[in-house]
Order: sequence, then structure tokens, then C-alpha cells
Amino acid sequence: MLYNYHTHTTRCNHALGTDREYVEAAISAGLKQLGFSDHSPILFPESAGGHYSGFRMRPEAYDEYASSVLALREEFKDRIQIFLGVEIEYFPDSFDRTERFLKDRGIDFMILGQHFTRNEYDEGAVYVPAPHLNEEQVLVEYTDAVVKCIDSEKFLYIAHPDVALFNGDNAFYREQAFRICEAALRRNVPLEVNLGGYRGGRRYPELEFWKVAGETGTPVVFGIDAHRPDDFIGLDDLISAFRGETADYGLKYVEGPLM
Repeated sequence: MLYNYHTHTTRCNHALGTDREYVEAAISAGLKQLGFSDHSPILFPESAGGHYSGFRMRPEAYDEYASSVLALREEFKDRIQIFLGVEIEYFPDSFDRTERFLKDRGIDFMILGQHFTRNEYDEGAVYVPAPHLNEEQVLVEYTDAVVKCIDSEKFLYIAHPDVALFNGDNAFYREQAFRICEAALRRNVPLEVNLGGYRGGRRYPELEFWKVAGETGTPVVFGIDAHRPDDFIGLDDLISAFRGETADYGLKYVEGPLM
């Protein structure tokens, strides 16, 4: 593995290690490009009533985050290329304002990591990785958001597009997976096989989703989803295991860099 654009920091409140340790781990793993993409701050509107997500970077932490990443970019420029990004969600009432905030501060890229339907703070919003998800409308709302973001062409790629852990009808699940995969193919936006989920034995990568990705010929990338420097250890074995498990799917991997 030579490129990773899915790397978190302690600012999201659920990762470990210093920014420098992530860079050093990436170099030790043989990576040529490293994208930092911590959970983006979200500029929620006043109607959110002061809502704050404890698992994201706070807006006031962003400038220090950017300064740290850019300093490391300069320091390690002869050994690895470093990019400044975020993993962000699409919340209708917050996205445009948040995107302006990021662009005004010179962001290099965004990846979409959708975990909720609607606005996170709305009554009826659903955290889609929840294991009890079986309502078809919830899966549709999640898929609608992801497809909308793919069609916007604002994202380097889509992180863990299979994160919605649907327990309902398999044919219906495949219909929604086709919607995401066909949109990604149409816009040439890669979909991420999440190595963090694979390493952790979570329900994603969801193999049924990746069967659909193979059938549609959608571009596919690997993302470490690093939350600690040790997540850069054993990448080749993880990738070989997933490739072996899905060898018959015909997945179209993007082998070169995205940046």
C-alpha cells in the first residue's frame, strides 16, 4: 500500500498518538502519500440549540490541526507527501457553511464519511452503523445522502460506503448498493474498502456491497481509517486477505495515487 487518505488525530476524541507518530508510521510502512482526514468540525446552525458532537474536532481546534499537518508536510517533504483533509458528513443544514469554513482555510481534500441520516441533531436522525437497522426508509435516506454527495463531485472518495448495517431484505439492500456504485462509476469517484473495519472484524466491509461494486465496475480504493499509529502495521497482509476473500468479485482497484 503506497497511499492512504484516511488518517485521524486525537482531536476527534477517539484516536491515539501524535501527528508526528502517524507520519513516522506511514513512512515505516512504505507509504508515499499520507492524507490527514480527521473528523471535520461541523458548524451547526443556531437552530441546533448548541448541539456538539463529542466525536469530532471542535471548530476552534481546526487552525491548530492545519498548522500541525502543514508543518509536518514541510519537515518530511523529502520522505513523504502529506495532504491536509477532513472526513466530513453531509448534514443539509450545516454542510455549505462548513465547506466554506474549510475552503477559507486551504483544505486539500474532503472524504465523505456518512454515519447519520438527516441532520445529526434532528429528531428521527439515525446512526446507520447501529446493528438494529432494519427500516428500508432509513437505508434509502442514507443512500440518498451518499449519492447526492457523489454527484456533487466535491469529495476525493467515499469512505466506508457500506457502513449502514442493514438487517432487512437482501434484494432491497442490493438495490441501494447499486445506486451508490452506479453513481460512483458515473462520476469516477472511488469507494473505500475500510481496512479499519476489516482489521477490527466489524460488519463492514460488507461483502454483499462489494459484490455489487464488482458487478458495476466501480473504482475501489483502500483506506486505513487510522486511529492510532499501529494501524499502519500489517497493511499488506490485510489487503492480501481482502483481495483473496473477494477474488471472484472483479473489483476495479485504483492502484495509483488520487492526489
